[in-house]
Parts: sequence; C-alpha cells; structure tokens
Amino acid sequence: MSSEVTTAYPPLLRAIHWATAVLFIAAMLIGFYCGLQPPGTSPRRELLEVHKSLGMTVLFLSVLRLMVRATTRAPVEPASLGALVRFAARLNHLALYLILFAMPLTGYAFSAAGGYSLKYFWTFSWPRLVADNPQTAHAGEVAHDTLAWLVYAVVALHIAATFWHALVVRDGTLARMWPRSGNSERGARRCSDTGTIHMD
Repeated sequence: MSSEVTTAYPPLLRAIHWATAVLFIAAMLIGFYCGLQPPGTSPRRELLEVHKSLGMTVLFLSVLRLMVRATTRAPVEPASLGALVRFAARLNHLALYLILFAMPLTGYAFSAAGGYSLKYFWTFSWPRLVADNPQTAHAGEVAHDTLAWLVYAVVALHIAATFWHALVVRDGTLARMWPRSGNSERGARRCSDTGTIHMD
C-alpha cells in the first residue's frame, strides 16, 4: 500500500515566500541607502515612499503566509539534520517572522505619530490610527532603527544557511521551498510505503 509524503511546501506558500524575500530585501536596501542621505533631500523622500509601501506589502503577505501555513502541512525534514541544527533553524525562522511584522508596524507608528506620509505607492493613504505624538514617533523610530541591525544579522544568517544546505551538505532543504514544475511537483509527492521518493 502506498502513501503520500509531503516533500515540499505548497506552491502558494512557496510563491509567498519568494515574493516576500524579494520585496523585503528591496525594502531593506532602500532603507539602508536612505539612512545615509540627509533628511528632506531627493531622492530620499521618494525612495522612503517606496520603502514604506514595500513594508506594508510585506506585512500583508506575512499575514497571508501565516494563514496558508496554518491550513497546510509542512514537508518532512531531511533526516540528516541534527537536533541543534533543527533548533537553530526554527529560532531563525521565528526571528524572521517577528521581524516581518515588527518592522512594518514600528515604521507605521513612526510615520503616523510623526505626521509623515502614509501613502501606498502614491495612491491611497493608510488610515492614521496613531495620533500625532512626538514621543510615540520617537519610540517608533528608535525601535525601527534598532530592529534594522537585527534584520541585517538574521537575513545574512538565513542566506548563509541556505547556501550551506544547498552547496555544502546538499541535503535537499532548499528543494522544500524551491519552485517546481507541475510534473516534478506530482512526482516528488509519490512515495512508497518504504518512504522512497519516486520522481516522474
């Protein structure tokens, strides 16, 4: 009797993952560049609009990601992963999830309380749910800037771990999140009762 074993995350979750990664890294690089420019200058002002819009997009993608993740099954982990590696990976993923929510929210608090623009890509404006308050704006700015350094460290660690799994140990970890064609998608899911993966 055969059974099906999930060897990769669902296609929707993988699409959200890579979209989030691209947008988040773009927002991170733009934010880093803007931090080096004098306040009130161009193109800093325009780029900050893009930075904040990307951040809000990432926030909503993260909410969608959690919803999809809660209703789907995670793929099996490579048997070669030790307990310490599994713990480190889960800790890194938890830190990434917290950052994906904390960065946009602290940025929103900073902009809303500081009276700055809340436009989404120069279209509509987000509701200003935080009243003008210099103390709140300052707290949001400090939290956002402080978290930025944690972002650099966590993202760098995540990317380094990805390359380590893909190029050094080659244990198939990256394949769990890598986009696949329809044929390989079906083939990777067909497993015998011995757990051996059969590819079409």
